[in-house]
Amino acid sequence: MGHLTMQKPYQELQQRLHKNPIGAPPAEELFEILRLRFTEEEAQIGARMPMTPAPLDVLSRRLGQEPERLGAALERMAEKGLVLDFTTNGKPFYMLAPTVIGFFEFTFMRLHKDLPNKKLADLLSAYMFEDRTFSANAFGGETQIGRVIAHERTLPDDLRSEIMPYEQATEILKTAKLRAVGLCYCRHKAMHHGNPCKKPMETCTTLNGSADWAIRRGYGREVSAEEAIEIAGRTRDNYMVHIADNVKNEVSYICHCCGCCCGMLKAINTHGIQSAVHTSNYLATVVDEKCKACGRCVKACPVMAVKIVPLEFGEATARIDEDTCLGCGACNVACKNNAMSMKSRPKRVFTPEDNIERLIRSAVERGTVHHMLFDDPDSVTSRGMNLALGALLALPLTKRLLAVEQIKSTFVKTIVAGAKQQMAEATA
Repeated sequence: MGHLTMQKPYQELQQRLHKNPIGAPPAEELFEILRLRFTEEEAQIGARMPMTPAPLDVLSRRLGQEPERLGAALERMAEKGLVLDFTTNGKPFYMLAPTVIGFFEFTFMRLHKDLPNKKLADLLSAYMFEDRTFSANAFGGETQIGRVIAHERTLPDDLRSEIMPYEQATEILKTAKLRAVGLCYCRHKAMHHGNPCKKPMETCTTLNGSADWAIRRGYGREVSAEEAIEIAGRTRDNYMVHIADNVKNEVSYICHCCGCCCGMLKAINTHGIQSAVHTSNYLATVVDEKCKACGRCVKACPVMAVKIVPLEFGEATARIDEDTCLGCGACNVACKNNAMSMKSRPKRVFTPEDNIERLIRSAVERGTVHHMLFDDPDSVTSRGMNLALGALLALPLTKRLLAVEQIKSTFVKTIVAGAKQQMAEATA
């Protein structure tokens, strides 16, 4: 990357993005994506933005810019999907959008006529899928950004009666304060990359505060609960997977995903990262006496967890690889012989309470929590604590894993509580 040494704003922006749990490992493709999406001024602003949302006056002092000029630049960046903005108690707050879920998605959640869409699609595909580095970094921890929601109608009555509200797509969509739908980033990108998918395109469903942002910034249109549920039903019938925000409360999105385009599912299919998305609390199972070995379930499964195996006397049946099964129910929807059923997993999958807990857990696991907790470059104490905690997380693997486990078990709840208090005070 010798020829990139003069592109200091973009190197600093990459380093800032890499402090997020999802990460942004350096690569030629990434630097080209950053140059196409950020001007040099925007890269300089992004590189100096704190890890948590901040009001304009704080950003103005931190960046040394007049509030009026900085506010105008942040407004342009928000329109481009590079910055996330919201208002609390009449005061605007801003934060730099991460790579995922962030400005990567916003690049193709609508058609940007002023961008080289084919080139960006090729670069994003190469960065995310041709090399394993990004996926290994993004999905390397225990706590992931997405979780699978089983298709409710595939669950037998005894399981349906026990399902929690946050495990039901219809309940999440009904109770959301606001809903929006936009283009599926993954399939739209694939189309520009030259690999169009036949699955529905306008399916990316954002909820609550994220829906407000998507509507304001032109990345989605407002929809009723009824239309959002109809979209979920249509995607279910296309053997797609409901993947939601990995939280119990204030769910911000439900994606409707296919195995050929979805970044999380392709991390499984292409790179073998089985934990790239949290499974549902259910597993598919086969009723052998009803199975005709037709293979519809094999074609429907988005992660190739179903195969046809021979039995005695020339017969055959479907079999589920339970280590791979997402528990989505796509195979059940595809089966015409009522041979596919669903059962509970032996152990329930952990789901964080909200996005603050999910983010803190992800940061602890991936060794970036010091960037979130001690993020003021102008404070000697903050810089010292950042270095100290960073050194702990840079220990050899076995020692680091032990330390991380101790941090998780002893301090995560305290850190989460402190982060929530800090957010409340900042937005008061």
